[in-house]
Amino acid sequence: MKSIYKCSIDIRFEGGDIKIDVSDGTQLFSFKSGVGFIAIPHFLITLAQIYRGEVNEAELDCHGNSDYYRFSSDGVILFIEHITKYPKDEIYKYQFNLVKYIEAIDNGFKRYLNELENQGVLPLKTQEFAHPLGDDVLNAFYEFSGQL
Repeated sequence: MKSIYKCSIDIRFEGGDIKIDVSDGTQLFSFKSGVGFIAIPHFLITLAQIYRGEVNEAELDCHGNSDYYRFSSDGVILFIEHITKYPKDEIYKYQFNLVKYIEAIDNGFKRYLNELENQGVLPLKTQEFAHPLGDDVLNAFYEFSGQL
């Protein structure tokens, strides 16, 4: 059976909470943060470095809560550990095809940004400090997307 990778993006402009879901049809990994304008670029830069083979392991704080994530790769498979401290210490483990995961993130973001453009939300009329889709975040995405 062929895996179909899907990505959905949920960004709360008030407060900056973000959630990026990626599913391969058998598992669902959610990257969440309460500080989207920091977490999104960090997430994308980390994935890009792993994809390019510059690093094979990285840890991400989940800015805005006590969770954190470990990403590692052997060049083919992306291994993710989601470590949560609340309500109790737990570790959730995921394995994805690295290229398909990266492509899913790229396609999900493009689709989400397109929807926001069609709704008139983007481009932002003014650059607010700490907006989860401000120039820093969009530039990080365009740099991420440009490497594929």
